[in-house]
Amino acid sequence: MKVNIFGPCLGTSGWAQHTRQFSAALAQFDEVVVVPWDAPPEGVGALAPRADADIGIGIGPIERMVDVVGQCRVGFMVWETTVVPDAKLRILSTLDEVWTPSEWGRVVLLQNGLSEDRVHVVPEGVDPFFFRSLRHVQDDARRPFRFLCVAKWEVRKGIADLALAFAREFGPAERAELILHCFNPYLQGFDIRLALERLKLPPHAPIRTSNPLPLPGLLALYNACDVLVQPTKAEGWGLPIIEALACGVPAIATNYSGHTAFLNDDNGYLLDVARMIPVDDPFFYGAGEPLGVWAQPDLDHLRHLMRRAFENAAEQRDKGLQARRDVTQRWTWQDAARIAHQRLQAR
Repeated sequence: MKVNIFGPCLGTSGWAQHTRQFSAALAQFDEVVVVPWDAPPEGVGALAPRADADIGIGIGPIERMVDVVGQCRVGFMVWETTVVPDAKLRILSTLDEVWTPSEWGRVVLLQNGLSEDRVHVVPEGVDPFFFRSLRHVQDDARRPFRFLCVAKWEVRKGIADLALAFAREFGPAERAELILHCFNPYLQGFDIRLALERLKLPPHAPIRTSNPLPLPGLLALYNACDVLVQPTKAEGWGLPIIEALACGVPAIATNYSGHTAFLNDDNGYLLDVARMIPVDDPFFYGAGEPLGVWAQPDLDHLRHLMRRAFENAAEQRDKGLQARRDVTQRWTWQDAARIAHQRLQAR
């Protein structure tokens, strides 16, 4: 089949990685032309889509799906709240199919009124040849136990909750560190150090920050840490979680939403939900229109799981080994492309 794939391609954002990796994997099955939604570099002309494409697939923001060209138009998207705004639903309703990475995401779309025959689960994935264990290079018995969070600083990611839980659980004398690879290019003047100061944390083990890194640097960072901690309120997929698992680093993450497709108690630590709360983040999710609910993680349970990982090195390592096995057996971009190809052939 002839396939146009539209999406952001530049940089290290989740959408850019999705577009690049999925396109390359699907090209093993079909004739693929990638049409970037990013502004092309100066002096480079924009690539035109194939006019005779059997399939057009849009990856990324729902608003851009109106630009998808193909005899069959597909939107490959994620959403994180239980209510999808009407304007976005109207765009999705014009597509022939809507793909979302998890069964949780599929159920959300069905509950918002999309028809069952048009909504299908096509997972995202990870490159296990790039994201891999480098422990033989990185291990140093003298270093502290390191927790890592990789996320954009926003309400949904629960980073303030994580910093508070860590500060209350690990005192200054303990050989533990929390590394926050958390920044936000969309918030002008954002300074993570000031954000942490505003939390007025009690005396605690070190909390360190990490600046933006190219992918090789991110790979090294995963491998320099012991456990990923993501007390998220909701994820459409959870790219850092699956990247960490591919590196043999188990994750503590909320037992809710898209990442529960691949994260479980064998390859990580599922964090209890204390309650469901109304979505409240006007900066990233707008104000006024109801967006439903998302999860508030149980912060006492978060402290318990961090302490458990810290004190049970053998269990933590076993979970990491299982995480790597699970990812390589089921959750690669090649697996995602194979499922997508089969879905297209079934039309």
